[in-house]
Amino acid sequence: MSNNQEVPALDLRSYLDQIVQDPIAKFNGFITWTENDKNEFRILLDELKKPFDRSKETAKDKGDRLENLVDFIIRKTYFFEIYKNVHTGTNEIDEVIVLSDRGKQAIKSFNLSRELIPIGQDLFLGECKNYQSNLGVTYVGKFYSLLSVTGIPFGVVFTQKGLTGDSEGYKDAYGLTKVLRMVENSKGRDFFILTFTLEDYEKMLEGTTFFDLIKAKKMEMQLASDYTRFITDNKHEAEEEIKTILTDYK
Repeated sequence: MSNNQEVPALDLRSYLDQIVQDPIAKFNGFITWTENDKNEFRILLDELKKPFDRSKETAKDKGDRLENLVDFIIRKTYFFEIYKNVHTGTNEIDEVIVLSDRGKQAIKSFNLSRELIPIGQDLFLGECKNYQSNLGVTYVGKFYSLLSVTGIPFGVVFTQKGLTGDSEGYKDAYGLTKVLRMVENSKGRDFFILTFTLEDYEKMLEGTTFFDLIKAKKMEMQLASDYTRFITDNKHEAEEEIKTILTDYK
C-alpha cells in the first residue's frame, strides 16, 4: 500500500478518536475542580479535622462538619444533587443522592455516555458518621438494612477513619461489606457499600475526582485488592422517613 493510500486511513482514525475524546473531555470539564473549589474544600476539610471541643460545640455541630463536606463533594460532581435526611440523636445523617435534572440534561445535550458515571443507579444513599474511631459491624449492618428496605443496591458511608478490619480482607466491618455484596450478588443484584475516609478527601484536594474514587473502590471490592492500586439490631431508625422521601421523588 502506498503512502497516499495510508494517509486517509490515519486521518479517519484520528477523526474517529476525536469524536470519542471530545465528549470525554467535556465530561471531565464538568467534574474537575477549579482552584477556587479546592480552596473552599480545603477549608471544609480543615474544619472536619479539628478536635471536637465539647465545651464549645454540640454533637450536631460535629456532625455538620462532615455533612457540609459531603454536601460540597456531591454538588461538585455536577451530575448529582443531595437531599439531606433524618438527624438522629447519635448524629446519624442519612442522605438521598439523585441524578439531577441538570445532570440528565447535560448527558443528553453533550452526547455523554451514562456509563462515564461509575454509579449505575440514578439514586443512591449516603450516610455520614463523623467519629474519631473506625466504625464497626453494627453500623454496616444498619446501613445494609436501610439499603435493603429501600431496594437500593448502592450506598456510601462517609467517615473520618473508615471501618474496622482490613479493606483487603474479610474480617470485621470491611469484611462484612464484602460478604453482603456476595450475598446480594447471589440474588442477581450488583450491590455495593463503599466507604470514604480522610485519605480520600485528601486525594480530592490532589485532583482525584469523586467518580475516580468510586470506580477504584468498586474495583477494590470486586477484586479484593487495595483500591489505591487502581486509583446487633440492624433496624435503621430512619427507614420510614427515607421511604417517604423516595416515594415523593418517584
